[in-house]
Amino acid sequence: MYLSDSEQKLTREEMASFNALFDNLLPPSFQDFYLENNGGYPLNNEDGNFFMLGGFNPIKYGELPIEQLYNDLTKCFGELRKMVPFAHDEGGNCFLLSLKEGDSFGEVFVFLMDEKELVTVADSFDEFIEELFS
Repeated sequence: MYLSDSEQKLTREEMASFNALFDNLLPPSFQDFYLENNGGYPLNNEDGNFFMLGGFNPIKYGELPIEQLYNDLTKCFGELRKMVPFAHDEGGNCFLLSLKEGDSFGEVFVFLMDEKELVTVADSFDEFIEELFS
């Protein structure tokens, strides 16, 4: 699957460096997705999508890469540590991939900014992508 307006393509070395920031816990499917599409917007999204997803945040490149977003979020909301902010919805809420012990590995949450609440949206990144593009 392809996204429009992706940032500069990542090298395997850049992905390995990014994964190291998260103790090398990123699921292979997440890494493969980002090696193919470094952020961007779902194609043919005129009718919206299941999650009201606005777009995927890029790694390393662009105006607001995941690394910066992660630092900003965890500064304000310590409970979001070990959760990777990889996408956003049309209302400004953030989708997070959990790498926390106690959560299902790779579980996906949406952080509702106004309510300061985490809500589970998928049991894995694979399930999230499958729902999004089906």
